[in-house]
Amino acid sequence: MDIVSSGERYRASTVAAFEAAVLVRCTGVCGGGGRARALGGTRARSSRDGLVAEFNRGAAAERLAELLNAAGCTASVHRFTAGNRHRYEIFRVFAEPETPAFLDRAWAQGYADLCGVPTEPRSTRQVRHSRQLAEAAWRGVLMVSGPARSGSPGLRVADLDTAAVLIRAGRMMALPVRMSTRPGGQLLLVMPATTAA
Repeated sequence: MDIVSSGERYRASTVAAFEAAVLVRCTGVCGGGGRARALGGTRARSSRDGLVAEFNRGAAAERLAELLNAAGCTASVHRFTAGNRHRYEIFRVFAEPETPAFLDRAWAQGYADLCGVPTEPRSTRQVRHSRQLAEAAWRGVLMVSGPARSGSPGLRVADLDTAAVLIRAGRMMALPVRMSTRPGGQLLLVMPATTAA
């Protein structure tokens, strides 16, 4: 019983780490093409001084810190106000210096689990874990990515690897997703379910 519960805790931790990695990737910090400004209200920053990501929405920052803590990394959110005439709030997530490497490993493992071709049949537990990773990927991207302008359909992601994970995750969740390349990244469209004739 204790072995089973520790296995479940490990899987929950890997799902949290993968979702955190997707959140950070969508800011452009790792794998996002090194862009100065990512889409969806998130600013990409380097990980120096423990800074993992910077957001203009508190919910995304709090979610990232929660996920990192659940995955075993100590993380905290720091909020401050910037600007002169036009004031705005910024939420920064800080974590241990090893966190970027930890997130790189979590991303690589999640990518392999979702997009890799299994060499042998998968168990029910492995299929369930892949489904949890798929849901985590979509939760992460929906938290920080979005249309480039109001009323524009679809989600924008900066790199092909993230788009590939979301397409594969969409298939696992029976979400028909179509991708097209646009300036500044990939545009993912969730197609409406076909109606029965």
